[in-house]
Amino acid sequence: MELLRDLRETTRLLFLQEVTTDRHTRLRTIAERLHMTVQGASEYAQGLQRDGLLTISDGEYRPTKKGVESLHLRFLELRSFVERVGKAMAFVETTAALAATSIRKGDRIGLFMEDGFLAAYAGRESPSSGVAVHDAAKGEVVAVRDLDGIVALRPGRIVIARVPAASGGRRPVSSTAARRIQKQAKGSVLAAMDVEGLVAARELGLRPGIVFGVIPAAIEAAQRGVPVLLLAPDERAAGVVQAIEAANAKLEDKIPYEMMGLG
Repeated sequence: MELLRDLRETTRLLFLQEVTTDRHTRLRTIAERLHMTVQGASEYAQGLQRDGLLTISDGEYRPTKKGVESLHLRFLELRSFVERVGKAMAFVETTAALAATSIRKGDRIGLFMEDGFLAAYAGRESPSSGVAVHDAAKGEVVAVRDLDGIVALRPGRIVIARVPAASGGRRPVSSTAARRIQKQAKGSVLAAMDVEGLVAARELGLRPGIVFGVIPAAIEAAQRGVPVLLLAPDERAAGVVQAIEAANAKLEDKIPYEMMGLG
């Protein structure tokens, strides 16, 4: 059913495009241009008229102002979609990775996600592999072509540490919670939300890697396989969970998360 709706909408756009770029006094000529029956063209014309997108003026089928605006908007959306798909296809054809070993042009390399970045190893087996486009020393960027397979990647876990507040100021982090958080911070990217999160990180002797755009940055890091410890004011924790759930609704591999208190 969804495919049929898409086909109908595409045909409506083609009908509008035809009467916008050429002059037509007969439905038969429009039907011939769009490779449909006259009856089908008549049904589309009636539907477009009901929606205020088409009118008949001086015996000619013409788009209304609303029709032209609708047509323009949809083609802008289509162009944006084509550009996005084009970039995605270009990524499949060739991509950039961080050389984890010395690499020579033509080497068959294995690709892995490490610390959220694509890493390339010469001669190492991987579910995803490719061919080096040029020489690269360890630590340099290497272009990879002839990509094959999918990079093995599991989303990182987001641990939301709720920073408590109290009237007259924020309560200090308890020693027990501090030990748990410091242990959790090892191997994770630390994100500090708002002033409360930043102050809590300082009390714990931790240095945040993310302090601005915290929620989208934390979600992107987790999608790249990086575990995240997010220090958030108690009243903002629910919003963090909602954002993660919204992201998970669009992801095949869901981002795992958990909540812990600092009180």
